[in-house]
Amino acid sequence: MGKLVLGWQVAGSCEGERSYREHADVITHISPCWYSMSRDGSIRRDENGAAGIIGLARASGTAVVPLVANEGFSPEVAHEILLTARTRRLAAEAIASLVLERGFDGINMDFEGAFIKGDRERYTLLITEIVHLLKPHGKHVSVDAVAQTAPPRPDETGWAQAYDYPGLAAVADFLIIMGYDYSPAGGPPGPVAPLWWLEKVLDYATSCVPREKIVVGLPFYGRHWTIEKGVISQGRGIDAKKAAELVERQGVAAAWDVRAACPVLRYYEGDVEHVVYYEDAESLRLKLRLVRECGIGGIAFWRLGSEDPRMWEVVREEFLS
Repeated sequence: MGKLVLGWQVAGSCEGERSYREHADVITHISPCWYSMSRDGSIRRDENGAAGIIGLARASGTAVVPLVANEGFSPEVAHEILLTARTRRLAAEAIASLVLERGFDGINMDFEGAFIKGDRERYTLLITEIVHLLKPHGKHVSVDAVAQTAPPRPDETGWAQAYDYPGLAAVADFLIIMGYDYSPAGGPPGPVAPLWWLEKVLDYATSCVPREKIVVGLPFYGRHWTIEKGVISQGRGIDAKKAAELVERQGVAAAWDVRAACPVLRYYEGDVEHVVYYEDAESLRLKLRLVRECGIGGIAFWRLGSEDPRMWEVVREEFLS
């Protein structure tokens, strides 16, 4: 198989659809975020813009692999879906029916949250059942996984512990490792995907997952914090495109965080300090070189429409050439 470039597209996002239309020659897999699963195993649908996306995909030869999330990334919802062999079977059958009835090329599973004890193993069983139903029809299954730099400890309760990398990789076609959110919205200002950390993430991933099954999720976004009287705000997401516009509007040159290998903008409005860590074409270039050096042939972007357009030239130069 050649290089894989997946783009997630948020339902109803005009920017995301426009980005896909402009770069369909680069994007091999489109993953629209149309579906979520409720605690009873039923699938909620938000197919806003689906006809246009599917039509373009068919015309351009792009694989359509919609994303299915546990509703609200709720651990309780995931738990009820995963709890028994019966609930897992019902969920797997609902997903398989969706893929086969709509003629999709596969499915992208995106169950997230601080899973309840025992659900890590049950999630792998659910993926196994979905693969069992879809593989005979030539459909593929990818699984999104929070980045890890080491195996989660048995007593760990964070989002990363939900994913058994070797177990999932043994059954799924691709494990999409979400190489972002290093600095969470609720923490102090910092990079979303520092290069030194991504290197550790890929070192661990390649130690327990075949390289041909790894897809590296990369961000088209950063975060914007304010600090007022020593109080740090919640970081809010900022698109790479909007961050570049903000730099121009403020008339202040962004600094380069050498260790993280990404730009950071600092400026004041009165007594309020603004700190913006974001991604640009150069930071993406360095990440793609790392991916290539690791012998990995798949990348994914969260999310289409939020990128600086110059990033696509970097994808062509550093990943596809």
